[in-house]
Amino acid sequence: MSQIVIGTAGHIDHGKTVLVKALTGTDTDSHPEEKERGMTIDLGFAFLTDDITIIDVPGHEKFIRNMVAGVSTVDIALLTIAADDGIMPQTREHLDILKLLGVQTGCIAITKIDLVEESEWLDLLEEEIGEYVQDSFLDSAAIIRVSSVTGEGVEELRKILLNLAGQVKEKKDRGFFRLCVDRVFTKKGFGTVVTGTVVSGSLSAGDEVEILPNGIVTKVRALQSHAREVRSVKTGDRAAINLAGIERRNLKRGTVIASRGMLQTTTTIGVEISLISSTLRRLKHEQRIRVHLGTDEILGRVFLAGKEKELKAGESSSALIKLESPGVPAVDDPVIIRFYSPAETMGGGKVIDANPPPKWKICKKWLSDIFGLSSEGRFIKFLEESANSPLTVKDWTHRWQLSKYNIKTLAEKVDVIRFGLDKNPYILPRLSVDGHKDRLIGFLEAFHSRNPYKKGARREELIQKMGISLSLYDFLTELLKSHGKVEIDNGFIRLVGFQIQLKSGDMAITRNVEKHLLDSKFNLLSSSEIATLQNVPISHLLQLLHILKNDNKIVEINRDLWIHAENLKSLKSKVRQFFEKDSRMSVVDFKSFTNTTRKHAIPLLEYLDRHEITMRDGNVRILL
Repeated sequence: MSQIVIGTAGHIDHGKTVLVKALTGTDTDSHPEEKERGMTIDLGFAFLTDDITIIDVPGHEKFIRNMVAGVSTVDIALLTIAADDGIMPQTREHLDILKLLGVQTGCIAITKIDLVEESEWLDLLEEEIGEYVQDSFLDSAAIIRVSSVTGEGVEELRKILLNLAGQVKEKKDRGFFRLCVDRVFTKKGFGTVVTGTVVSGSLSAGDEVEILPNGIVTKVRALQSHAREVRSVKTGDRAAINLAGIERRNLKRGTVIASRGMLQTTTTIGVEISLISSTLRRLKHEQRIRVHLGTDEILGRVFLAGKEKELKAGESSSALIKLESPGVPAVDDPVIIRFYSPAETMGGGKVIDANPPPKWKICKKWLSDIFGLSSEGRFIKFLEESANSPLTVKDWTHRWQLSKYNIKTLAEKVDVIRFGLDKNPYILPRLSVDGHKDRLIGFLEAFHSRNPYKKGARREELIQKMGISLSLYDFLTELLKSHGKVEIDNGFIRLVGFQIQLKSGDMAITRNVEKHLLDSKFNLLSSSEIATLQNVPISHLLQLLHILKNDNKIVEINRDLWIHAENLKSLKSKVRQFFEKDSRMSVVDFKSFTNTTRKHAIPLLEYLDRHEITMRDGNVRILL
């Protein structure tokens, strides 16, 4: 089972750190400055059991950034409210952040009960808390009165936390390793070490990883979890990674460590966001904001994709965020947005496209179209959007930031058709396939109507007109061929049953052309010569010549030089008869027995060479 992560939340000096120590025996205030000031500045970590980590986050408003980094991977929230203070500003902001990050379960600890003598006050506070958390994930959650000084309620809280941990659903795993760094330090004799919670996948010592957004590739020298050296870590684990050959200056909180080639950096993300109901701020189009993504905080500017040009408390919209420095997002990642100055939480949501269209007009419509959809619903929209140029499973691993296995699993939930290589097939919605087949048949019907004398359309022409990829065209034509709808002939495609039907006047012309070429014997005629003889425009004559060619009645010896098929057959016979008596044939010999001039003899000899009947050897030919 994955590690369970419990995150503390609450106002400054509401007893989070001492409560964690009472539960685990670990003092998470490890920094000298924290000791001196008596408050948590950075993240602290302790272990309730071997499978349960507690993250102690700072409560002071100046350190909300650190708090967001801490709870970005939380499974269970432990909201602390001091008995002598009650609900305070950071209590509210922390709960808002937990809701925005999608935390599903937790409990509430009323701390410092040893400082309150009247039990009636605790009863009133508990009632107030119950009303405050209504309609949140903590609605009906257990409220435990505890004192870290006397130990009252600590064991009861521990049991409740253990019970909640047993109910946590298995985390969604993207199928590749990913960790958002929350601490970076250098250890003497080891080098650079990063820590964080494993968001997905697993990692072993010796594995190759990519450091993003830098794009640096390195290997894992060693791993620790729960302060012990381990061979590997998995989803949910707290991990300390000793990276080989990497200087500390290349790393910071917010850096992402991931399997090589699975994630990409970007400065634009498509999101759907909601403002919290308690905010007094409004989010305006093109407003500068603070964006919390994973453990990173990045400044950015928001472009609302909905109809409204500003959002008020409780309102939602899709939006494009242009980041001022590169981020490393993945589809469905939670996002928190905070007012630029003063920094206060406004709202949040999730990434709905980690690589949105670059043109705002197209991007605005696209983000509006996928707003509010489930993951499966959005995946179908993504598939439909690429329906003219389908992507392979491997392509989708980058577009959707999931492993091949996860993409295939997601595709099984929607109605798709796979084609191409078994190990890396293209994926296409079934409805799109049906639509493409109808369009292709419609194009062919129109083509035959406009070009009654052409045996079919060329592949390149249809691909261009339909605006589809070569791989999709080949799949569609083979599919229609197997269903008996089309025929494919030397790069041409036509509807089954289509036949060239010559008009009566054109039938007469073709008969005359055949007669002229037959009478010409081995003297070749050009298209312009035949057009003059027939008194027909050359553009129309060329159509008729190619009809005769496709019927194997005439042959194009060289570009625009024609001979009757019967005469060519006779020529080949005469050549073989010549070689029965002689092993070498000169141009003069050829001209003599064919009764042709050099003008016609050379193209005919070159034709015989190309078709491997003869081969040129200096100034003569030999039989192959």
